Amino acid sequence: MEFLLLLCLLSLRVFTPSAYSNDWLSHGGNLLNRRFAETETKISPETVSQLRLKWKFEAGRDITATPSVFEGRVYFPSWDGYLYAVKQSDGSLIWKQNLQQLTGINSTRVISNVNVTASRTTPTIADDLLIFGISGPAFVVAVKQSNGELVWSTQLDDHPAAVITMSGTYYDGLVLFYFLLHKRYSISNFI
Repeated sequence: MEFLLLLCLLSLRVFTPSAYSNDWLSHGGNLLNRRFAETETKISPETVSQLRLKWKFEAGRDITATPSVFEGRVYFPSWDGYLYAVKQSDGSLIWKQNLQQLTGINSTRVISNVNVTASRTTPTIADDLLIFGISGPAFVVAVKQSNGELVWSTQLDDHPAAVITMSGTYYDGLVLFYFLLHKRYSISNFI
């Protein structure tokens, strides 16, 4: 019985109300990765036909990552090598950062005319930071939410085939990233 109670108490910490806010803090929306807006009440099978475009934002290339949403701002990377922050209300640009200039990372590869010093990961909200991975060469980067200013960056692996393939998960002061090392055999790592 003591073990069960302890397990329930530990689980309670994960299932706090903040994990269910209107903000979209990471790739799955929250720590539980549910991809579900629990407090959404306006969109239903009856109202979906009434949806209309509110705004759109033209980035330089494709946007393939799920955006993060926090306190009225939308954060997302584009394949043009920039990280963007726009207003949730109207899509107007707040700031954008060129990832190659921001980090000083020189791209070693170009795939289909796309500079791979780009991110395809959802920026993870971690206190006042956005933390995201750069596809190649496997860097994790943290910038300030307010202005996109670089706070820190670290290379997870210096092998030229190392790439970050998923968004990070932030919990209790730790950030976890998954990356691949493409060799003859695929090696996957967690940090």
